Amino acid sequence: MKLKSIIALFLFQLGFSQEKTCGTDLYMQKMQNDPIAKQKYLDLQSRFEIELLKLQNPQNKSAKNTNATIIIPVAVHFPSVATNSPDKACLRQLAQNQIDIINADFNATNSDIALWTPNASAFYPGTNVGILNVQFVLATKNHPAGTGLSNGQVAVTFGSNYLANSNYDTQWSNYLNFVVRNLGGSTVGLSPIGGNPSAGGAVYITNFTFGSGSGCSGYQPTPGYNLGRTLSHELGHFFNLYHTFGNDQCNDQNTDYVNDTPQCRGFGGCALAGEILGCISGEKSLTVNYMDYTQDACMYMFTAGQVTRIRAYYNTIASQFATNVLSEQDFEFKDFSLYPNPNNGSFKISFRPETNEEIEIIVYDISGRNIYNKTFQNSESFDQNIQLEKVQTGVYLICIKNGENKTVKRIVVE
Repeated sequence: MKLKSIIALFLFQLGFSQEKTCGTDLYMQKMQNDPIAKQKYLDLQSRFEIELLKLQNPQNKSAKNTNATIIIPVAVHFPSVATNSPDKACLRQLAQNQIDIINADFNATNSDIALWTPNASAFYPGTNVGILNVQFVLATKNHPAGTGLSNGQVAVTFGSNYLANSNYDTQWSNYLNFVVRNLGGSTVGLSPIGGNPSAGGAVYITNFTFGSGSGCSGYQPTPGYNLGRTLSHELGHFFNLYHTFGNDQCNDQNTDYVNDTPQCRGFGGCALAGEILGCISGEKSLTVNYMDYTQDACMYMFTAGQVTRIRAYYNTIASQFATNVLSEQDFEFKDFSLYPNPNNGSFKISFRPETNEEIEIIVYDISGRNIYNKTFQNSESFDQNIQLEKVQTGVYLICIKNGENKTVKRIVVE
């Protein structure tokens, strides 16, 4: 793929507007006028293309492991909130709520993924749900100097002048930054296509589309965009995804560079799978995809092709993320196994602990509810049967902790 065709796509996308407006295209056009930013972008894209080819070639053993859990440190910024605001505790909870949402969406553990039934998928031959195996985590230690945060506090800031007159804030380099503020007009969010953590770049979300539920004073999610999916969409851009509708015209230049998303026009309403025609006769628009303009309640999936692209971009920028800002560093325990998977709620976990501290096993359902929590005494080799009582079919996350070491795994109960 030629990089100039990617740049041209930004210009074709400009002017497209429906009830939900993403500011990414205008952001990228402005970036093209900044020679330094443009060159950094092109350099990252060149490295990304090499990594993408590796992942798309199963015979290439030099490709990075696509099974290991990705751990990404996050910082959330509320520039318009005073440092003495009584709403700070509420906003910290809202930030965690939003992170829980993107963890579910990128891992396909969101409850509405159940809508991807055989009847729904039949409209899209060759399209499968994508699962990234990622954990976005609020940073809790070694915060940047001058932020006023101490070890143990989550990386949520208030009243900071984040990115006041620039596209970057180097004080927060090496984090995945979310900036929540009123973006003006109908813009609900924006992100560079292909973010640059080392430069202190960010994903922007307007104050009325961040998180879900009742929200906080001045930050109440609005109907239509009140399930936190705007950030799932914009974060897709950060990891190098385009809108599924490309330039919103049914021509040869209409592409998102992903093979398993049908060519389509943008759709800003709320439709079930298969209801909207695609550009090619016999195909349907994948309106349920996070990279469309569909309202939150009607989008619920990334495709496997999109996730391969996300993984390739993560591999490209993985070294840019800080590795010493999380209280519990996630890693793979030695000789780890969890089986059977899928199972009926009964399974075995075994591994070699890293410390002499107790071992804690926690199981969460797709809504984030804790359904199992038990602490075990340590031994040289941990080998335990786990039995979930009265568990329903579905996807669950299991967190295994040993001191400051932890790993998160995904199981399916049938």
